[in-house]
Amino acid sequence: MRLSLSKQRLFTGIAVLFFLFICYIIVCADTGQSGHLTRQVRNLPFGDKAAHFLLYGTLAFLVNLAFNNTYWNFYGTTVLKGSALVLFFAIAEEFTQIFIASRSFEAADMLCDLLGIYVFAKLARWVSGIGI
Repeated sequence: MRLSLSKQRLFTGIAVLFFLFICYIIVCADTGQSGHLTRQVRNLPFGDKAAHFLLYGTLAFLVNLAFNNTYWNFYGTTVLKGSALVLFFAIAEEFTQIFIASRSFEAADMLCDLLGIYVFAKLARWVSGIGI
C-alpha cells in the first residue's frame, strides 16, 4: 500500500524537522554544550545507547515513510532508500567524532544506530502495510 501524497508530504516535513533536531543535538555535543535533557539521558544506564537507537531509528522510520518505502536493489538485496541515507549520515557523524576533542568515537554507538535503523525500517514497512 502506498501512502497518499498528503501523508508523504507530512512525513517529509516531520522528517526534516527531526533531522534538524538531531543536528542540533550533534552541534551541542560537538561544542561541549550539554543541555539538561542530554545530562539526564547520560545518567541513565545505557541511556546514550538507547538514545542512539531511538534517534536514528525514528529518523529512519520518518525518512522511509517520506520516501514511501522505496528501495534500491544492491547486489541482489533490497535496501530501503531512507534507511541507506540515514545510515550514511549516522556513520559519517560517528566518524567525525574522531576529529573533535570533546567527542569520542564508539563502535557501540554505531551498532545502536544500525539496530535502530533496521528495527524502525521494519516498522515503517509494517505501518505502510507492506509487511516486515
